[in-house]
Amino acid sequence: MRVALTLLLGVMTTCNGLAMAADLAPSPMRSLDYFVGDWACAGVFPASGKSIAAQMRYQHDLQGAALLKHHDDTSPPALYHAVEAWGYDSKAQRFNATVLDNFGGARRFYSSGWVNNQWVWTAEAELQPAQRFVYVRLDQQRYRVDWQVARNGADFVVGDTLTCKRQ
Repeated sequence: MRVALTLLLGVMTTCNGLAMAADLAPSPMRSLDYFVGDWACAGVFPASGKSIAAQMRYQHDLQGAALLKHHDDTSPPALYHAVEAWGYDSKAQRFNATVLDNFGGARRFYSSGWVNNQWVWTAEAELQPAQRFVYVRLDQQRYRVDWQVARNGADFVVGDTLTCKRQ
């Protein structure tokens, strides 16, 4: 009985140690910590030259398993508002995002994560026209995000671009 109790205690201690080590292991979601907080953004629609401004807010959720982003246009006509959920799929070894907007849109994107200072969200194939968001980390206080579109197999062109500053 004493031997069984000692073995059980040893197994529990080992499992507890492994669980603690897993908790301490860096999660792929930690690579998104850069975004956490509030950002003021300003930019342009290159095709028309019209200005755009927005507020972005990022926060962790689901005990660190998701990053939620709120996007609210602030310049007239201030029509676009969206909530995004970003997460990591360990089975597929990629990040996934779902974008829900006030126009009823529900778009899905995927990313392999940071490559140098760029994070690219590419739309799932069923979304047409093809779309992607390219985030460029300019420094610790600023990033640029370009929404790009490719129609009818053409190259991607910038639909709008925003430079965001940490608040």
